[in-house]
Amino acid sequence: MERKTGENFDEKDAADIFDKLRNVEGKIKPKREGKFDNITHMMQEAQSFEKDKEYDKAIELYKEVLYILPDSSKAYEALINIYQKKGDTESEKDILKKAVANCSKNKEFKSRLDELV
Repeated sequence: MERKTGENFDEKDAADIFDKLRNVEGKIKPKREGKFDNITHMMQEAQSFEKDKEYDKAIELYKEVLYILPDSSKAYEALINIYQKKGDTESEKDILKKAVANCSKNKEFKSRLDELV
């Protein structure tokens, strides 16, 4: 099959290819995309909310992280700590139960849950 200019790529594809070629030459920083970059951004934003004592916003973001990455010990740990700060023992227990189920290698979650029960 013969390739003809203008028939194989639309303008966006051509621009993406051009950007990748420029990246190979080291002229611009490569774009990192993917679910882990999104998770990192969400964790940073949640930590910022937590630092500003905007706990409800932080909780929402940490839960989104857990929806995408259900074995994130850091997200569970952050949620547990927020619920402790808020004095919400029931929510703390619920999150600890989920943490124990999804992060079985982390024995600290199990011991913290045993202390609350």
